[in-house]
Amino acid sequence: MWVSMVLNGAVLSAVIIVVYLIALSFYCGAVFQSDIDQIENFEGKLMDARTVAFISLVWAENVRSYTSRSFDKPIWKDVLGNVHMQKAIVLAQLCLYVAVLVPFFSDQILQ
Repeated sequence: MWVSMVLNGAVLSAVIIVVYLIALSFYCGAVFQSDIDQIENFEGKLMDARTVAFISLVWAENVRSYTSRSFDKPIWKDVLGNVHMQKAIVLAQLCLYVAVLVPFFSDQILQ
């Protein structure tokens, strides 16, 4: 059981790192720090790439909470059965959107 948990975490980490590298390439046009430092307004572009990775991480963790509920039952079996988990996922999504979309909170506090 612990092997599958470690592999699950490793795969999730690898996917989020790949998402971050793709976002760096999209927003900055480069992946390496020495190349990014030469870009005009690199701080804003770097923040955009980090935001993409953060959103991907929160969504991936919320999806993983559904997929790792059981080792022997399929995902679609009693998906909405745990009311407390539904509340936690809704709260996590609300916190994500507040962190990303609320102006003062996203650009001053979470800089």
